[in-house]
Amino acid sequence: MNGYGAAALAVLIWASYPVATRAAVTGSFTPETLVLLRFGIGALLFTPYLILNWRLIARVTWLQGIPLTLTHGAGMAALAIAGMQLAPANHAAALGPGASPAWVALIGFIFFAQRPSRRAIAGASLCLAGVVLLTLWSASEQSLSVLAGDAMFLGASALAACYVLQLRRWGIGAVQGAAIVSLYSALVVVPLCLWSAAATFDEVSSAELVWQVLWQGIFIGCVAVIALNQAVARLGAERSSALVAAVPVLSAALALAFLGEIPSATELTAFVLISAGVSIAAAPRATQAIRLLATPPQTAPRVGYPARDSAP
Repeated sequence: MNGYGAAALAVLIWASYPVATRAAVTGSFTPETLVLLRFGIGALLFTPYLILNWRLIARVTWLQGIPLTLTHGAGMAALAIAGMQLAPANHAAALGPGASPAWVALIGFIFFAQRPSRRAIAGASLCLAGVVLLTLWSASEQSLSVLAGDAMFLGASALAACYVLQLRRWGIGAVQGAAIVSLYSALVVVPLCLWSAAATFDEVSSAELVWQVLWQGIFIGCVAVIALNQAVARLGAERSSALVAAVPVLSAALALAFLGEIPSATELTAFVLISAGVSIAAAPRATQAIRLLATPPQTAPRVGYPARDSAP
């Protein structure tokens, strides 16, 4: 697959995922069931990779997987999925992936002493303006439940930004990080859901179950990660991250087509601001986290991650 094809696939999955998940949690699925599918299936898919490469993964990387799991594992997924019970799918895309540049710049500056470039600040400012506009609209025009859903999306996005920044510091590759996080999350989620009976498939049809297995366990947890790797390896981080700017607007179009979610003029303005911010923030310093998310640096042998895995 060429770089643009891989980037298009990743963008399509990210834009479609909130629509598929919103349809599920407002239908026959509980949030616990979707989290179970997300990490249970993901762990099964990544287990062969971990078995084949476990000798090449340094002990410190296995230990670093614990905080990575706290920021990008079941907790983040549960926040995002629970939020989709309360707020529209187009809000999930805008306040999730769309808010990431603002969170990366803010958290990187406060906790990691990273000075963002002017272009990154401009992009993050536009994202922040869109986020504020969208949340104010939710507070004034909608019920408090929508505002609570928006808050969950922002919380999930902040956790994802912490995950990206930690990957940057530790030099862990995307596939390796996703594999370890999926495994650790499954070790917690699967027993907990089965013991508490919170995840139930009693009212789920076979077709719905297969559909959500594809979305939760395969597409978002595995295929999108590998597609991003391919896109960054072939196009570079700047072009790849600029294409991600299409996610909020594309997700809004898909939500309109499949869920009947008609955005207001204020919401559309917010989506455009956020998309513009993501595009502008695609500068070298702003996208360095995405570059390191997809390809581990060759100057960090202590991690124990082989160079041949940088473009799976």
